[in-house]
Order: sequence, then C-alpha cells, then structure tokens
Amino acid sequence: MSRIGALKPYENNVYFIYYASQVLHHLGGKFWTKWNAPMREYLIDTQATDGHEEGSWYFLESHSGPGGRLYTTAMAIMTLEVYYRYMPLYGESFVEKAPQSE
Repeated sequence: MSRIGALKPYENNVYFIYYASQVLHHLGGKFWTKWNAPMREYLIDTQATDGHEEGSWYFLESHSGPGGRLYTTAMAIMTLEVYYRYMPLYGESFVEKAPQSE
C-alpha cells in the first residue's frame, strides 16, 4: 500500500485516478490525506469551463476513446464523490499489520 500511497494522480488517466481513490479512501489516514487534495485539485482544474462542454471532463487516454466525454465525466464525478459512496474499510492499522513482502 505504501507504493500507491506515494503516487500522485496520473495526468489524463481518470481510470487510474478513480480506482486509486477508492483504494486510498478505504485505507484512509496519511495515504488518503496525501492523495485527496492533489486529486481533487487536479480534477477541478481540468474541468471544462466553456461552451456546451462546461462542467464536463475529457482526457485523451486509452479508456476514454470508446466512452468519450460521458465516460470521462462520469469517472471524474464518481471519483469526487468517493467520500459519499464508500465507507473506509481498512485504515492504516490494517496496513501496518499486513505481512511485508521482500
């Protein structure tokens, strides 16, 4: 877990951002705190602000090709709502007790 906790949101990869946010939210603590603010700010800063696209997202990535702006916007919204959709499952004590791989 410490590896994913050290990452920053990947630019233009809403698929990774969504699933990493779920993992880190379930974990909570310092990993979630370190991830949440940059993730939230990145998504807010990349939201479209002009014309008919205002309020939506689109990142040119492998997952957005088939789903387009609708897919990207849905993933960004679900990421920003992770607090309301999931209760944290584990917490830092879970990770601290986990066996360490070498």
